Amino acid sequence: MAGYVRFMFAIMLCIANMIIYGLKVNISTTIIGMVKPRKVVQGSNDTYYECSFDDTPNSTIQTPDPSTVIYFEDQYEWTSTQQGLIISLYFAGYMLGMFPAGYFADRFNTKWVLLVSVLSNSILTLIVPIAARSISMLLLLRFMAGLVSAANLPVVNVLVGKWMVYEEKSTWVAIINAGTSLGTVISILSAGLIMHDMGWKPVFYIHGILPLVWCAVFAVFFADNPETQKLISEEERQLIVNSYGHRHTRKEKIAVPWKEIFSSKPFWALVVTNCLGNFCWYFLLTQLPLYMNKMLRFDIKKNAMLSCSPYLINAVVNPLLGKILDIGRQSGYWSQTTGRKIAVGISCIPPSIMLIIIAYIGCDRTTSTALLIISIVISGAIFVGHLTNQNDLAPNYAGILMGITNTPGTISAFVLPALVGALTEGGVSLLYNLLKNLLSRIEADFLLQHTFQRWRYIFWINVVAQLLAFVVFVTFGSAKIQSWNYPASQPSENRKKHSSDEEEVTSKMI
Repeated sequence: MAGYVRFMFAIMLCIANMIIYGLKVNISTTIIGMVKPRKVVQGSNDTYYECSFDDTPNSTIQTPDPSTVIYFEDQYEWTSTQQGLIISLYFAGYMLGMFPAGYFADRFNTKWVLLVSVLSNSILTLIVPIAARSISMLLLLRFMAGLVSAANLPVVNVLVGKWMVYEEKSTWVAIINAGTSLGTVISILSAGLIMHDMGWKPVFYIHGILPLVWCAVFAVFFADNPETQKLISEEERQLIVNSYGHRHTRKEKIAVPWKEIFSSKPFWALVVTNCLGNFCWYFLLTQLPLYMNKMLRFDIKKNAMLSCSPYLINAVVNPLLGKILDIGRQSGYWSQTTGRKIAVGISCIPPSIMLIIIAYIGCDRTTSTALLIISIVISGAIFVGHLTNQNDLAPNYAGILMGITNTPGTISAFVLPALVGALTEGGVSLLYNLLKNLLSRIEADFLLQHTFQRWRYIFWINVVAQLLAFVVFVTFGSAKIQSWNYPASQPSENRKKHSSDEEEVTSKMI
């Protein structure tokens, strides 16, 4: 195989995913130490726990285990609603910035768009301890962090189209996206350990400084595309450039085929799948530490270790799944389309079954923890399923497609933290609490009630969304490169060749 520069580029993209996702989730763990603990008086109605510390149901109000209560300097009396907004406003900015980010990724030098995204995240992370003194400033900062992070997935999709060889696509896309799991692991685990020993502020200082090294290396040694890359052999350059579905550099601006895109059935299948199929992943990503702490009663160190363990497993399993899908396609067992549908099925069906079981087994911490870990591992198949399908349909417009499809795909990440906050705060009227949580700033602090009954609403929302995503993609989804991927000026025989079904490509490679 000619050269290894494309592999090094893929590793750099993997690390970029690690950085973006790590800085996305560190506050989910750190916020436990940022909030001033409630003072619970034995026999009062301040706090109720359904589970005790030994896997048995609890029928009485219980004083928290001292190991679960953390006292630091500069802790804040944020309400449950404000805590939900701190997490969810990141995804509000992420959702709002997704389409512009996708457009810029396709129209500008993609390398610099990614570099600006990572650098901005690093700077915004460093100033979290200062911004936290004002809840308004912190909410604004979280929104801005989500806004600049929106470029990550569109940019990665564009760069995959420029750098990855078709025969290796599933394998290297899985490795690149394994960075999301590795970043989550490192972020949650290190945040828990740093906070336990040093307090919550050093978490943001350490996490904010390290990405600057990646920025320097990426800026100096890597180019936007193999055509302009200096440190690469000519043999490897030609291998990439001549690969099926390669996204060539554009010397002239090409009009986006908006009409063809929005009249494409596979495109709309992807929009729906992206919207609904992300529910389980984002739910576990943003709310698992809270569920482990409030319902299963794990202290902060065990919480961090257990919350991050499935993402570590995922970082290994996803590339293996990608490799299996590539081998199966190259051996003629299935097409690229069937491979994508297999991955979507894996990410949707088993996690749904496990969430239903978790919702009804109550305080069985051992079984619940095992099922939660397995659910996250399996849900990670989204990265070799529908989250890479944009590049299947149109490598030349992968950034724009990701921007469009992942805008509704981020709705679950924005809504679920707010919904959990609504269902666990007061609970007089669930609908009223939800609207109040999403549309207004709440100053009054209601009873904090985390019960299995209220969490079941969240679990069932996720299950229904995942099942609908599976049905839609299996019925209407495709991994065939669409004819509108290529400009009208391209010779008709080349358009016909490049838009041929991937089954024909597979037959030529085996």
